[in-house]
Amino acid sequence: MTARTEPYRVVVWGPGYTGSQALREIARRPELRLVGCLAYSPAKVGRDAMELVGEAPAGVAVVDDPRAIYDLDADVVLYAGRALPDESSRHEEITTLLRGGKNVVTSTAYFFPWQRGEEYVAPLEAACAEGGTTLHGTGIHPGWFVERFALTATSLCTVVHAVHLREICDLSHHAGETIAAIGFGQPPERLGTRTRKTLLSRYYFECIAGLAHHLGLQVDRMAADVRYLTSERDVDGAAVTVRAGTVGALDGTWTGYAGDSPVVTIRELWYLDRDLVDGAVDLVSGDMYEVEVKGLPVDVRTRADLTTSDARDVFGVDDRQSAANLATAVQLVQTIPAVVAAPPGILLAPGFAYPAADLRTIPDVLGRRPVPIPEEIR
Repeated sequence: MTARTEPYRVVVWGPGYTGSQALREIARRPELRLVGCLAYSPAKVGRDAMELVGEAPAGVAVVDDPRAIYDLDADVVLYAGRALPDESSRHEEITTLLRGGKNVVTSTAYFFPWQRGEEYVAPLEAACAEGGTTLHGTGIHPGWFVERFALTATSLCTVVHAVHLREICDLSHHAGETIAAIGFGQPPERLGTRTRKTLLSRYYFECIAGLAHHLGLQVDRMAADVRYLTSERDVDGAAVTVRAGTVGALDGTWTGYAGDSPVVTIRELWYLDRDLVDGAVDLVSGDMYEVEVKGLPVDVRTRADLTTSDARDVFGVDDRQSAANLATAVQLVQTIPAVVAAPPGILLAPGFAYPAADLRTIPDVLGRRPVPIPEEIR
């Protein structure tokens, strides 16, 4: 294959927390050239996109009209738009980009869209076919934990029986608007928890279904158990203030079952009030990403500890989540060559894990058409 000599022409859609960090990565890499940037904030419109992140001007003014992006000549759009309960606007934007000849890499959805059903997938595949383009979802924040880190851990086994993941995060330093949207600082009776639980679960259900598909694990059903925990004291966070009696932590577990046995679990414990962390958890650091693999010939237990190596990459408050979010942005950038080179369609991230008792049986992961797994939200 002949090496590419021209830079990849890149658009950033949504220069918020993740999109801004992707801009910084683009500025560092001469093989990438920013050609467009769309923002939702009126304060950003008209400014040079690279100046938003303290870099030298790139001659690319931020716009807020999608048509200005649709008309661009670009290889790929890094889509870091907002995650909304109603996905219809995002679906329309992304299918328009794909039909118009632009590959799309996104951190907001589409890691394993087959879990949403054929009616959800069909317009995406049709748009890819029409535009000769590829769609790839890197995974919702942190976007590397289940989708890459856990998958790589399983590569040490020839047979995988179960995978259990746990993410524990101190969000008191996180200034993003999602902190309030999750429900922190709200009285539990005002949460409208069904909507929030559904919004959270659709991403984690995709993660479980995708991981099971990669590994060839049988999963018959999936269930979500999400609890909001109230604080007994006032806690000041960067995004919200938790008053006594309002939500100070979220403890949720998403489980994929084979029969009655849990074969994939994802536990998310996010807190502003440290006193609400489950006493059974050995809290060795404020933010923990742990993977446990049960398999043959070894069981695997590992933890990812991420730290930001360049202070300039921390935008706004001193957020301990910056390192995990930077890793999410890196996934957007690192996938560009593979996505541009891929044949038209939805690209499932390749894994290093091919557990099989019989090595002759390792299939192409998309040689088997995925089917949705039944879901339950408690």
